[in-house]
Amino acid sequence: MNLTYRSNFLLRMVIPLFLFISYFFISHSKLTLVIAILATIQLITFGLGIQKKGSWNKINLQHDQRTRENALFAGNLMYWLTILVLLIGTLLIQNSIITITYPKLIGYLILISLILRWMVRDYLNNQEETED
Repeated sequence: MNLTYRSNFLLRMVIPLFLFISYFFISHSKLTLVIAILATIQLITFGLGIQKKGSWNKINLQHDQRTRENALFAGNLMYWLTILVLLIGTLLIQNSIITITYPKLIGYLILISLILRWMVRDYLNNQEETED
């Protein structure tokens, strides 16, 4: 969906807010705090990039051919990485090597894979912008 940069920024603010609320009121897990801080840093860099270009009210064209291919590549990479980490995590939990529950493993993995997917996609999109 093509949104203005301001709307896109506001939508991206939901994830760090949710993570901080989850940390302070629900889980008190240090991993949640680290993920929240990383998501906040990513949001700040996104906002600074918009501010540098001065394009808060411009339309963010996210769906041209290159950005779709980059998003697909990042999604496929995170898909296989998620399957691999779930397999390894299951084996480690079964052998009592790590003390984490299955729902926490799945929840943390979903959050981490989403953040990594966005980072890979944004890195590839920014790399192509600098080559032009």
